[in-house]
This record gives sequence, structure tokens and C-alpha cells, in this order.
Amino acid sequence: MVLATQTYYTRKPETPAFIHVEKCWPEVDKYSPCEAVCPLHQDVPNYIMAIAQGEIGKALSIIRETNPLPSICGRVCHHPCETECNRKVVDSPIAIQALKRFAADSANHRKPRPAKRKKAERVAVIGGGPAGLTAAHDLVKMGYGAAVFDAAPMPGGILTSAIPDFILSPEAVQADIDYIEALGVKIHSNIRIGRDIGLDTLSRQGFNAVLIAIGAQKSAMLNIRGSKLSGIIPALQFLGEAKRRELVKLGGKVWVIGGGAVAMDCARTALRLGASEVHAACLECRADMPAYDWEIEEADREGVNIHPSLAPQRFTSKGGSRVSGIDFKRVASTSLDSEGRISWTLVEGAGSELSIECDTVIVAIGQATDMTGFSGSPINISRGGAVVVNEATGETSAPGVFAAGDVTSIRGTVSEAMAAGRRAARSIDQYLSGRPIVATKEDLDMITIKPEQVPVYLTRHDQWAVPKLTAKQAITTYKEVNLGYTFWQAVEEARRCLNCRMCANCVFERGQLCFETAGRLL
Repeated sequence: MVLATQTYYTRKPETPAFIHVEKCWPEVDKYSPCEAVCPLHQDVPNYIMAIAQGEIGKALSIIRETNPLPSICGRVCHHPCETECNRKVVDSPIAIQALKRFAADSANHRKPRPAKRKKAERVAVIGGGPAGLTAAHDLVKMGYGAAVFDAAPMPGGILTSAIPDFILSPEAVQADIDYIEALGVKIHSNIRIGRDIGLDTLSRQGFNAVLIAIGAQKSAMLNIRGSKLSGIIPALQFLGEAKRRELVKLGGKVWVIGGGAVAMDCARTALRLGASEVHAACLECRADMPAYDWEIEEADREGVNIHPSLAPQRFTSKGGSRVSGIDFKRVASTSLDSEGRISWTLVEGAGSELSIECDTVIVAIGQATDMTGFSGSPINISRGGAVVVNEATGETSAPGVFAAGDVTSIRGTVSEAMAAGRRAARSIDQYLSGRPIVATKEDLDMITIKPEQVPVYLTRHDQWAVPKLTAKQAITTYKEVNLGYTFWQAVEEARRCLNCRMCANCVFERGQLCFETAGRLL
């Protein structure tokens, strides 16, 4: 069957819902999986529908209703929407992230009108990363004054300080920041908490609430023998220097310690800096590496040698002060505790040890917060250095002070940090309005389509591949590896959408169904 009426954006008949009414049951008050699992609960079905109809500007407008960083998310989001996409019961999920990027890159970027100031209160946001920018964006749209104070020369946090240009171009970041500033967010760079401002000074300057969103800006380091040798570089320092082009050439054998996204970024960057060999060693087996599959695949494709299940025991030197080798032991198993901390057991006996030679080591085993600017403040800080918060609301122990993103113990991806910033902005609004601070519902019920509900005559077509540089081209440049869809590719990919969101609006009345057009349109 085809739904003849739709309660959301559509004007053309070429994008019907492909669901058998005879095998359907009401899924009212549920959400499409892409919308439900998105940390920001974006209106994915609507913007995909708009792209399918060639309305790219409309698609970007829909995205911007809930996502102030579409150019960024179109490149670095972990896209759980695709993992849960109902299209996978037919062939493969919709390339939702690539479609978001296409809309952000292709639509005409018109500066928005400044948000109307409706309220007298002002909010200070300390930190200009994904959480802070999202919160400031939401607060100005609510009518508040919002100012972001960032320690770096340019806002963006890890987006601008560490994520390589070949993954996230500076132009993409700047486009989103320009939009947020045009809405009315005031951004002050090179302002460090504890040096230039403090919680007390912000209050005296007339700010009625504060959001701490400084992220986790320090690299965790290994505490093993030889860790003070030169040539052992913290991951964020390495990525920052490479991003600023301060590392002209690396050369030699480079070993990266770690198996997450940052480790893969470091390894791929080392290749571009001329390393003759790049290796990445991690505690986890390959299946359990914290990096996402596509991050590992890109590193593999470009020539990174990945060595799972290895635990570094000491760094060695050939009589000097610079590292020249690493002694490893093989890992038998790993496990995570309730807070995500890893523990492991080692293989014992013959063959359990491995020694390698290297010229440079990059340590990418995680990030830590730097709370030195908050010494003497009334907020509670955990033994691990994170701000203690109410996870659902972002409240800290100090009235009027909130926190969001990686500065808390709730670490996550870019979109998860953005969602935390949004929750904090809602709580700040409640606080400043004198209302009780109440968390909003985050878990949404999903529509589930089963294979038997999909007509056999539906055209099967796998996800359109996103054009990218060849591996040989990629390692010689800092230009983005993924090139993005053309207009034709984006429209064709969007037209693969099953429009399962319609089921949420279907009240199962015969007057809404049109069987005659199904055969003609399919």
C-alpha cells in the first residue's frame, strides 16, 4: 500500500511508503529508528524526504531546527541512525550522515536573523566545543543572552584543536560557527578560566547562570618504565601540532598506543607526515577496539598496521634519552567495569612477550580534564577530575552552575556532547524561570519494520557509495578523504528511504490508503 496523505513535508508522489497494509499493524505514537536513536532526535525522515524531492535548502532548514552543527555532524557523527535504519531489512541502511553533509555543503548558506532577545538573563558558557556551542545556540533561541568563553584562539574544542583536516575541514567547522554567531551568540576567544575569568567574576559581570563545557583537553599518559623518554608524544599534542602544520616531517617507524578514534586519527596523520611505517597497538582484540568500524577500515586502507591484544610494559632506549623500542606482553582477555574502565589479563609463558623497534611513540589511550582553573570553586569534582553532575539535567553542586560534555564523567561522541549541552540549556531555562528542574524523556519508542512487511516487488539497491580519495591520494594530502555525494547521488540515496515515519501518523483508516497508485509508483 501507499499512504495517500502525509502529515509531514512532501509535495510529490515519487516517494511513497513501501509497507504492506495487509501485514501492517498500527505503530501510532512511535518514532522512526533514525529519529529515536539520534542523541539530538533530529527529524531525519523529513530532511531525507526533502532531499529526495530536490529541496536541498528545505532539508538544511529542517536539520537546523534541532542541529546547530550540520556541517560538522555530516562528517564526524557516529551515526547510530544508520545502525538502526529499517532499510537494512531490505538491503542496506540509508546513508543518513552523508545526506546531512550533502545538505549542509550544497544548500545556500544564508545568515539567519539574530534570535529575538526576550529575556533579561544572561548565561556564560565556559568552553566552545560541541556541548558549549549547542547550549549557547539553544539559549539564544530561547531568548536569553549567551556568551561563550573559550581558551583557544578559535572555538570548537577538539573539533578545531585535534580532529584532522582530512576528516573535518576547517571550512566545515567555520560554516557552523558563523551560523551560531549570526544567531546572536557572543564568542570570546583566548579567555582562560582561572587566568582571565572565574565563576565569581562572571557573576559580578551580570551573568545569571554558568555552563561549564571545557571538555577533556589533556591526553592520558602511560605510567610505565621509560615513559619520560623523548620521542613519546601525547596524542592531543601531536594532533594539534600536526593541525597547525608545526610538524613538517616525522619519518621512521611510528607506533601509536591505543585503539580508539583518536589513535586512528594519529596513525593516519603520521602517514601524511612521512612515516615509513605506522603501527597501532591496543589492549583489546580487534572486534572490541573502541574505534568504530569505519575508522579502523580507513586506517587499514591507508596502510596502518594494527596490532590488537598487546599491552606495553616499558619503553626502551639505545643508551640515549630518546625512545627506540617498546616491550609488549600479549593480552589474554579484557573487560570493562560499570564506568567503562578497562582491565586485562596477560598471556604467560613462552611467546607472551614481544619487543619492537621504533623512532616515535604516540600515546592515545584516552583524555583527561584540566580543572586547574576551578580550584577553590564550590563545584564538586570527582577523584578522576570530572565535574560531578546530575546526568539527566547537568546540575552541579553549586546553584546556577551546570556542566555538560566531556568535562563530566559522561564522555561520548560529538552528537552525544551536543545532546548533553541541549539538556543543560533546558535545565538553565527552567532554573532562570524559577521552575523546578525536571529532565525530559530521552528514550523514544521505535517503529520496527519486519521483512514480511516489505513488498517483494520493491526495488533493491544497496547504499550509494560515498566518493572518496584513493588511499594513495589520501596519504599525500590534508584534504578531506570523503568527497561527499553529488546532487544526483544524494537524491537517489534519499529515495531509498522506506518512509517508515509515516506509520507513526497512520491511524489505520481506509480513507488514508491508496492501493491503486502502489503498482504505478513502484
